[in-house]
Amino acid sequence: MSLRTFIKKMLLIALLSTISLSAARAGIMVNKTRIIFNQNDNSATATLSNVSKDNYAVQVWINGESERSDEEIPFIVTPTLFRVAPSEEQIVKIIPLPRPALPTDRESVYYFNAQEIPTVSKTGASNQLTVAIRTRLKLFYRPTGLAGSPDQAAATLKWARVDQGGQAHLRVTNPSPWNLSFSEIRFSSGGHTFNVSDPVMLKPFSHHDYALSGKTASRQGTVHFSIINDYGGISPKPDVTLD
Repeated sequence: MSLRTFIKKMLLIALLSTISLSAARAGIMVNKTRIIFNQNDNSATATLSNVSKDNYAVQVWINGESERSDEEIPFIVTPTLFRVAPSEEQIVKIIPLPRPALPTDRESVYYFNAQEIPTVSKTGASNQLTVAIRTRLKLFYRPTGLAGSPDQAAATLKWARVDQGGQAHLRVTNPSPWNLSFSEIRFSSGGHTFNVSDPVMLKPFSHHDYALSGKTASRQGTVHFSIINDYGGISPKPDVTLD
């Protein structure tokens, strides 16, 4: 190690040692893990609680998956900005707007965001590093008349081992009108198991391919999977055998 590199590392350590980090956990907690908005609902609510010993300002809003600022969002939240003292809570209301028209043959998904803005004490403020944490929850809009339920839709999923660009993939197809969020997907074949890391939410009438390693290239195997239900719990489903 060169002398210059050594000095840089020592200076960095000295700098970090003077910084007081706020706890890297959310000070504001939401009372649910997802929000369900039925077509006939006039509004939905969420409760935000301050579980810390500090004062927080909180900003809330709803956006789409891409977080584009020019996307039309059919919901608003009120209030949008508020202060929450330690051990206090604030109820926010989600209200639908008349536009844009949403599909009536499938669920739509948006995202509820809560950005906490911690206050910095005047004492020692010059050497404090505050960490603002954003909580992001899925907001599902459910039209009336959809057949079945998300739990029942899990049984209609189609699984197959396919080739894409010379690589083996596990394909899952959703023929239902429901958004399905996975907790776990595993594919076992030939004595080997492939664990899907952070499986994506499967949208209605769509499919997704997960790349498999060479050890799980066989077309035969067993799929093990679990679905996240409306309450944020895990619902294991029967294994599916691929022939």
